[in-house]
Order: sequence, then C-alpha cells, then structure tokens
Amino acid sequence: MEKRNKKQSVLWKIPEVHQNKRRKKMKKLLAVAMAATMVLGLAGCGQKNEPAPAAQASTAKETSEEKVTKPEETTAGESAQTEKSDGSLGKILFLQTHNNNSFMSYMGEVFVEVANENGFECDHLTADSDEAKQLSQIEQGIASKEYVGIVCDCTGEGVTLGFKEAKEAGMFVMTLHEGVEDNTYVDCVVACSLAQTGYEAISLEVKELGEAFNLAIVNGSEGHGATVAIRKGYDKALAEYPNINVVFDGAGNWNAEDAMALTETWFSSGTKIDGVVCMNDGMATGVRQVMKDNGVLGTLPIYSNDCELDTLDAIEAGEQRGSFDMNAQSQCEAAVEAMKTLVTGGTLKEKEIYVDPLLVTKENLQEYRESHGGNY
Repeated sequence: MEKRNKKQSVLWKIPEVHQNKRRKKMKKLLAVAMAATMVLGLAGCGQKNEPAPAAQASTAKETSEEKVTKPEETTAGESAQTEKSDGSLGKILFLQTHNNNSFMSYMGEVFVEVANENGFECDHLTADSDEAKQLSQIEQGIASKEYVGIVCDCTGEGVTLGFKEAKEAGMFVMTLHEGVEDNTYVDCVVACSLAQTGYEAISLEVKELGEAFNLAIVNGSEGHGATVAIRKGYDKALAEYPNINVVFDGAGNWNAEDAMALTETWFSSGTKIDGVVCMNDGMATGVRQVMKDNGVLGTLPIYSNDCELDTLDAIEAGEQRGSFDMNAQSQCEAAVEAMKTLVTGGTLKEKEIYVDPLLVTKENLQEYRESHGGNY
C-alpha cells in the first residue's frame, strides 16, 4: 500500500527594498533565498523515503493533517501485541470439523459468545468433516491478513500444513476439542480428556455388574484421533479389571447405520452380552435399536459420549445409563483465555490444557438441560 506523507513547503517572504538600492544587492538576496529553498526541499524528499515503524503504524490514529497506514510487511502476530484503542484484541478464526449434532452446534455458539465477551471478534466456519476443505479455510484465513490467531477443531493430521503457514505469517495457532498428533506448530492444545471418558464408562459398568462380565465395545473409525484417545481409557480400565471378558470389539465408524450392522451380528450370535460401551452417541443410537429388536433395551448398561438429544431422551426413558458431555463451556473458556494471554504478550503456564468431562445420567439430566439454556 502506498504511503502518504505530508508535503513540506517553505514560504519565503522577500523584504521590500528601497527603490534606489542597487540591483546587484537584490540579486544576491534572491540567490540566497533560492538556495535555502532547495536545501529544505531535498530534506523533505529524504523524509518521504523513511518507512514508519511497524508498531507505530498499527496503533497510530488518523488525523486531519496526516493518515498513517499499516505497512504491508506487518504480520498479524506483530500487530496483535498491542490492544486496539476500542478495547478489541483483534479477530480470531474458529474452525470446526462439523456442526451436525447438538454438541458441536452448542460448542460453536459458546465459543463465539465467549470470544466476544473477552474482547475478540470471531469468525466461525465448519468443514463438513472434510480435511481438504478445512486446510483451504486455514489458507484463506492467512491470506486475508484479518486474524491474529486460528483456533481449530481438527478434521485430520493434514491441517498441520496450514498451521505451519499460519505460524510463518505471525499468527497464533491453537487446537480445540479434536487435536492433531504433531503439535510442532501449535501454541496451545485445549481438549476434554477423552481417555477419561473411556476409563469412567467401563468403571461405571464394573460398579453395576461387578468385576467379571461380558463386554461389547463399539469403537469409532480406526485410527481416528478420538478413537485412539478413548481407547486408551478403555484399555486402562481393562488392565485394572482383568476379569472383564471382551466378547465383541469392532468399529461403528461414528454413525448409527454402521453400528447397527456391526452389532446385529453380535446380538444374534447367541453370545451373552452384559454391557456395552460406545465411543459416541451416534453409534449408541444404532446399538439401542438393535437392543430393542432383541428385547434387551434398558436391561443392560450402555454408555457413550456427546449428550445428543436422542441419547438424553433415551436416558430419561431408562434405555441408556449415561452419556459424557465434552464440557464445551469449559473447553471454550480455556481456549479463549489462552488466546488472550498469547495475544497480549503473556506466557502460557502450560501448552496442553485438559478439562474434565461431565457425566449425564437420569439423576442430573434435568439440571444439565437447564444449564445448557434450552439447547437440549
């Protein structure tokens, strides 16, 4: 962007001389005046080529005499170090994997609200679970030069390419809820402890059924980050209770249809199943239908994650024991607070922040619904 500088000019007033003074003296005076004007003019040209310091360019106020504009080379990170005169901390880009269930929709609403309350403007986009689309959203955000930072609920490991570019552009990068394995270019990780949900789910079934029973496990997609994390919790509980017999263990791929197809064969096999754990509510919906078809719905414990509407209704009806909420409010508050610390030049006490999940059962269901403002 072309810089504008106030043109400098010097007006010289030539004194009146007596008419009978010699012409030679007037010529000398004119010569001196012209020489002085040329010197000042050259000084003005020298000032025009000096770039304004980046820090001043990002904070200077416009006046009627002179307009100071931000140099092109100023990065988002550099300009973010100083709070704007209107109290805003700048604009952040929040990218979600999807918003096709009640939890994810709620999380999107909460994040924008918390960001605004803490002095940030916030743009919110979803990627429809498309890794390439999310990477493109990151790249477009970088190119716009509008944002001081990106907060990403990640679709997959491929988005780390965008994180690298964002850091090179001077932006802050955080992951929220769904992260990545390679955090080289991530300033802060915020998530709910998925491993804790897995461990608690099996522990709750132990509390109801004892330390020896037949368990069926419905995993998410193989290799998915959330699948790996929740499985760590399952495996920890299984190691702690070695008399649990895992009779079935398969992938429901996060959806009801695949979970139904998977568990129909399990329940029709004749093998006794005492309890079921599912990695999300979508799959639990399919499993409950199979249990209903086989006449066992409500007679054996089933736990899952996300607290979707139909699962909460099933809990109320006694068809499912409980579901774990990923504590969207606490995740969003922790993420925004961390971004605020980074943008204002502070240092984070820890790079990885994990909040506790919330277990919703029939006993606390009404309280949970009320606390979520009618979203459930």
